[in-house]
Amino acid sequence: MTSTMDDPFKSISVLYRKSHIWLNVACADLGLTAAQAVVILIVCDFGTLTQDEVTKRLGLDKSVVAKTLAKLEESGFLERSTNARDKRTYDIRPTERALGVYPLVREHVGECFARMTSAMGEEDRAEFRRLLTLAAETTIEQGD
Repeated sequence: MTSTMDDPFKSISVLYRKSHIWLNVACADLGLTAAQAVVILIVCDFGTLTQDEVTKRLGLDKSVVAKTLAKLEESGFLERSTNARDKRTYDIRPTERALGVYPLVREHVGECFARMTSAMGEEDRAEFRRLLTLAAETTIEQGD
């Protein structure tokens, strides 16, 4: 009999679910869900992104991202404005409120990562981070 974690997709699913549960709890005091916190991280990391770029980086459905962005704009975390080059899309920018919570969100994400990798040594943790980043970047480049 094999372990349920022998399948990498099951492991990814568990990591995704657990990390979102932990991040939801950690970010509740900031008035954010895990999904909103991840959007804030992306937008603050890049400064200004189009709505399409946020969607691509998250790998989610456009309508889901649009709803999340609208909620964050309504809550004062993001600003949306019409893109100067393409009037059909929006530019997304962080507000002072988003920039203010950004370090706390980053800290919470770090705590979640430390929790999920607590059985690893420092070298393994660094390699795991590198491989996750490589897999995510490769996936983003491939598109749909």
